[in-house]
Amino acid sequence: MMIFKNSIYFFKSALRERAYVFWCVVFPVILMVILITIFSSMYKVEKVNFEVYLIKSESGEFSNIIFQVFEDLSKGENKVFNLKVFKDDSLKDKLIEDLKRGRTKLIVEIPEGFDSLVISNISMKMLGLGENSAPLKVYILKHNVSSQAASMVVRNIVDRLNLEFAKRMSKIKEYEVKTEIVGSKTGFSYVDFIYPGIVILAIFFTGLFGIGQELTWYREGKILKRFRITPISSLNFFFSYFLSRLYLFILQALIVTFVGKVLYKSSVNFLSFYFFLYVFLAMLSLSSMGFFISAFSKNTNSAGVIGQILNFPLQFLGGIYFPVSDVPWFIKWIVVINPITYLAAGIRDTLGITPSPYPIYLTIVVPLIYTALFLFISIRKYKRVELT
Repeated sequence: MMIFKNSIYFFKSALRERAYVFWCVVFPVILMVILITIFSSMYKVEKVNFEVYLIKSESGEFSNIIFQVFEDLSKGENKVFNLKVFKDDSLKDKLIEDLKRGRTKLIVEIPEGFDSLVISNISMKMLGLGENSAPLKVYILKHNVSSQAASMVVRNIVDRLNLEFAKRMSKIKEYEVKTEIVGSKTGFSYVDFIYPGIVILAIFFTGLFGIGQELTWYREGKILKRFRITPISSLNFFFSYFLSRLYLFILQALIVTFVGKVLYKSSVNFLSFYFFLYVFLAMLSLSSMGFFISAFSKNTNSAGVIGQILNFPLQFLGGIYFPVSDVPWFIKWIVVINPITYLAAGIRDTLGITPSPYPIYLTIVVPLIYTALFLFISIRKYKRVELT
């Protein structure tokens, strides 16, 4: 009962601080509105098709099959490609320059001798002698989302064509798979993408600046030492304080959810078990980060400096505002060690917004590891310095 009463006191104290409420509750909502206003129309795509160059130097049976598939996918109202075919492979260097300049998203090359190599490859595979991959070359533009998306489509086409080639060489029984679509989206929705990210961002601000600076201020003002002469134990204090931040997290999530669902009609199911799971993981890991900062900060100013140093790299390289799976190598390490990366990727994957570049178990295990590590170090530090 005392923990509950103390948590209500801490919660009310936080709400009395206007700057605290603005940065931890109001600002994330304002940022969400600004981002949706700017980017929602840009990312709302009803139909997607890609500019693709096809270099066809071969005229055999298998190369003609590939050509026919690409040609079929570049026709009609629901075409996937805007296809341009070139039969002169001497133009390849010029076409690659077009790719670098963004005039096309993908180049597929069917070189001479392709058919004979396909037959040799399938025969060797059937005899158990290994295989030599047929030289179907695909050129993509590095760090270009559209180019990589087009390459994924081509990869699926090639997998299907490999089966078709094998069927022509031997008798293969093909099993029919019935698929039922139970839900679909007309295109990528930036509202759905940003909504769970802003929930995590609000929790991040509270952990980084709210908990980190406030607990440091308690230490700096000798308030924590005064608790030792009261009936309130150190464990009671920290449980009460964390519970009060939990109330604040719930308030943040409800406000962001209201804006996302009511004002912008997000299709994200905020009542999903996975939504609650990752929001709870964010509360644990990012709150423990705040405890960690407060344990090692000598005063409120140093806590603020540490928070500012961590703020921008962690939020911008955590996948809150845009995908970060294909960033340059020299900043990739920040993405990999960032707990927000796994929280954002996991919640979007399990809610069906965008696929995670990491195994799902990592998006749960990594935040839990950070939580345990931060709390272990922080508790030891507090016991040694303040709450013996």
